Amino acid sequence: MTLHLRTHGDGLAVLWIHGYTMDSSVWERLWALLPGWRHIGVDLPGHGRSGPLAPGTSLTMLAAELTELARAESASMVVAESIGSMVALQMAIDDPRTVRGLIIGSPTIAGAPPEPGTGDHYRALAMLARRGATGEELADLWMTSPPDIFRGTERHPALRAGLRAIVARHTWRELRDGAMYGLSRHVHTAEDLSGIHAATLVVAGDEDMATFRASAELLRATVPRCRTVTVPAAGHLCMIERPETVAPHIGTHLRLAAMEEAHADSRAL
Repeated sequence: MTLHLRTHGDGLAVLWIHGYTMDSSVWERLWALLPGWRHIGVDLPGHGRSGPLAPGTSLTMLAAELTELARAESASMVVAESIGSMVALQMAIDDPRTVRGLIIGSPTIAGAPPEPGTGDHYRALAMLARRGATGEELADLWMTSPPDIFRGTERHPALRAGLRAIVARHTWRELRDGAMYGLSRHVHTAEDLSGIHAATLVVAGDEDMATFRASAELLRATVPRCRTVTVPAAGHLCMIERPETVAPHIGTHLRLAAMEEAHADSRAL
């Protein structure tokens, strides 16, 4: 895979993974509020300036690729939102020695029941994409409700306009060639989640969809070292909707995870 990276700042490295149809530029407001870290945003395959997602790519394959990237960048902490959180969870499940700190926004657990209307939405998008619809037409359909993925952005017109511009550039190739299927068929079991060793913070909007609020509760109850934060007046994309509210929680968790890692490493010497 050819993955494009966007970096900001200096310090210990943190890997950031965005949501579906977006790119790593969505994190820039949060990065500005979190000085003292080397923020590394990756464009997922098929997104932004990265190469396409190859048909047949599984969630474990994608997680392995990003874990290799994390090791190469010495990034032991991962922040992810929405579908990116599904990848981050898999990274933490498969390689606990690499992922030592984990922050999950809009938690997406592989195999969780879909939000009502999601299947119809994807089918309509795939049909339009195959018919050659413009990026603007596909962005407008994708950002409508239900499901309420982008509803929370209606309070933030500038953010919404910026996201629409990003989504309008998305190729939708993964819907036309079926590459998305390889990711969507994975299932995270309770046993998988209970094996996550990373210090974990789950961030959820109080107005997010019921499926994702339930996923936040499941992670809190299942992941051994997990705590949750609820963001007021925030929807599904809570971390980019409310960066000023979320940044202090992320900063505190990153610092604690880094201190814990340093202590564990010193004991191992």
